[in-house]
Amino acid sequence: MWQFQSIRNPSEASLWFSDGLPIDSWRGGKGVSSRLIVDGEGFLDVTDFQNGFPFGPVMDFIDFNGADFDYTPNPSASFDLYLPGDGSFSVTAAATGATQSGQLKPLPVVAAADAAYLDQMIADKYVPYQDIPDAPGKSFAQIAALGAQLFPFSPYSFQLAMSIYDWTTASFTRLVFMKIFEYTGMNQSPLPLDQDSIATAIWESNWNTYNPSNADYMNSFMMTPASSLADVQSQLAAVATQLQQFSDVENRLLAAAYQAMPRTSIVDQPQLFSGQMDIYQLGMEHFGIEFLQCPLNAGPDTVPLQIDFSQAIADYIQPGDTITTKMVWSFGSSMSEAMQYQNGIVLVANPPDGAWVWDAASYITPLSDDPDKIEYTFAPGTSFLVQSVEQTQNNGVDVWVITLLVSGA
Repeated sequence: MWQFQSIRNPSEASLWFSDGLPIDSWRGGKGVSSRLIVDGEGFLDVTDFQNGFPFGPVMDFIDFNGADFDYTPNPSASFDLYLPGDGSFSVTAAATGATQSGQLKPLPVVAAADAAYLDQMIADKYVPYQDIPDAPGKSFAQIAALGAQLFPFSPYSFQLAMSIYDWTTASFTRLVFMKIFEYTGMNQSPLPLDQDSIATAIWESNWNTYNPSNADYMNSFMMTPASSLADVQSQLAAVATQLQQFSDVENRLLAAAYQAMPRTSIVDQPQLFSGQMDIYQLGMEHFGIEFLQCPLNAGPDTVPLQIDFSQAIADYIQPGDTITTKMVWSFGSSMSEAMQYQNGIVLVANPPDGAWVWDAASYITPLSDDPDKIEYTFAPGTSFLVQSVEQTQNNGVDVWVITLLVSGA
């Protein structure tokens, strides 16, 4: 356990911990990472590795954004924090007088126009997903309170919280379709869309109430219930430009919100797992289009965005290759969970070498519509180094396992 026994803060920046507890509270425990928010400056992640050193001898140490203090002989440790006001910090161990310095992690930038756009989508009842049938959900008051706790540095804390909450509902299908079916390699603005593939994916949905005859499902795409694929295609043609803007705004807000969420330590979660494709009407031929490296992104836009899985893993998803996501990627905490969602592929993500926390992944369950679903998310534009690609069996099920090392965002 650890505590700040004093904080020198000459700029008088407002300070909060994202756990909502008082600044001078005792925190920590094996693998617990706590995020201090310094208004206008950045984040300080304090991670307790009590009996949890990930390799080598068992020892107790505390990490402050990469600055480490060993406290093995003692059950707890107190520290003095100095925040000079320039985005840096220094920490002194009360017991030894040892001092280390470092930089705060940057605060995300949120555009007022993006927040206003989301407000309009809320007013128009496109956000959040209406009448969720399979999870308890959260009220606007609950989302606002969580936003104030997690994002107190931003005047747009509610919008940041709502963007994550909306992702955890069936709205995530809209965000997936509008990104993976975008020709990101074409020099046009807005980027061309594979509208036929989007329409087909919307039409072929048949999961619970999430189908084209359901008003809430179609409303999430700014459409009304459809009786045929041609009907979906016609409606999509009328709203595609607005849907694309909707997707772009939500993804920017999501990236900012993910950046601000508290981190998870690698002791608490040494690996993350994702079953692909996790939307059942998408097949393995859609896996390769999730990445900026897919050559089909360069068009022409008359060529559908789908590529044989065997070709994708031969051409640009080989060990040593770097792949960059076009969309938000969701992961869970276990292989068994990933196997429940997989449609032929399981991803295993490893943290960067030398990392103590998952800087690129955010644990978003506190803002989820379903409090029982463990979910970690990577923002669009996150890069991974492919470590291995192999076909294997898991509990008698044939599956491709792709192991990835987080390399940047």
